[in-house]
Amino acid sequence: MQYANLPTPMGTDQRPLAAGIVGASGYAGQELARILAGHPQIRPAVLQARSDGFDPIDAAGLADCDVVFLALPHGESRALGEELLERGAQVVDLGSDFRVDGWAYGLPELGREELRVARAIANPGCYATAAILGLAPLAAAGLIDGPVHLDGKSGVTGAGRTPSEKTHLPEIHGGITPYAVTGHRHLAEIEQELSRLGDAELRATFVPHLLPTSRGLLVTGHVRLVERLDQADLDDLYATRFADEPFVRLGGHPAPQRLAGSNVCWVSAWADERTGAVLVESALDNLVKGAAGQAVQNANIMLGVEETAGLATQGLWP
Repeated sequence: MQYANLPTPMGTDQRPLAAGIVGASGYAGQELARILAGHPQIRPAVLQARSDGFDPIDAAGLADCDVVFLALPHGESRALGEELLERGAQVVDLGSDFRVDGWAYGLPELGREELRVARAIANPGCYATAAILGLAPLAAAGLIDGPVHLDGKSGVTGAGRTPSEKTHLPEIHGGITPYAVTGHRHLAEIEQELSRLGDAELRATFVPHLLPTSRGLLVTGHVRLVERLDQADLDDLYATRFADEPFVRLGGHPAPQRLAGSNVCWVSAWADERTGAVLVESALDNLVKGAAGQAVQNANIMLGVEETAGLATQGLWP
């Protein structure tokens, strides 16, 4: 399906930038359309979805957009993304196809300057965003004595809109379920980015779990250090690293339910005086900072738009 001539955002005196969304019927695609509907400078101009899984995507119709968002199932973006680049489009891929040793990695808090000159950006995974931001100050300071042990919990929208037994309400209601215990796809990008930050190979274990909620994500990191830090030094390390970041909140006890609809990642770190380890908690909305919101943040940077444009920092609560 394709829709065009959607309303133009008001309140700007410049030509609105046109966005294409491929996979507009999925959870991330619909979240993109919702965010862009209120964006002051970028409008959702072309929306495409495969109603039966077989409709062809009109790459030619997308190439005239100022930016194209690919919100397709994992493994389905590569051919279309490469074709769009050949046609001159700028692309943000929300899937996993280009995250590892591929396109510019779209975590602005790690590499904003690279994103400013990029034509193609690989949006990070939701778990990866929370894990990397939670551990970035420690990794960049060379303080992690690996491997890092990560525990993740996410609402079921992270699994996509296609129904399956593991996301069926009677199967998940009232419980919590681990999955992909040794081979989750986000682990490769977590190790890649943390290793780049510390300029040394860093390994991690990661166990994700499904929560009986629609959205929200929490990652807990158990980190052994090469040298002890007291709480004051740990607080200073995180405050310095994230001092000017509009979408990182520090302190307190991160709660994903308080971030619904927000593009914020909420991070806290605690020094365990008894063991010398550090415990890190990172929370976010898996459909916003973990997907569509971060994709818009990346597009804003790539297109020269104010980075925070169209993105909320306050969640819906209660």
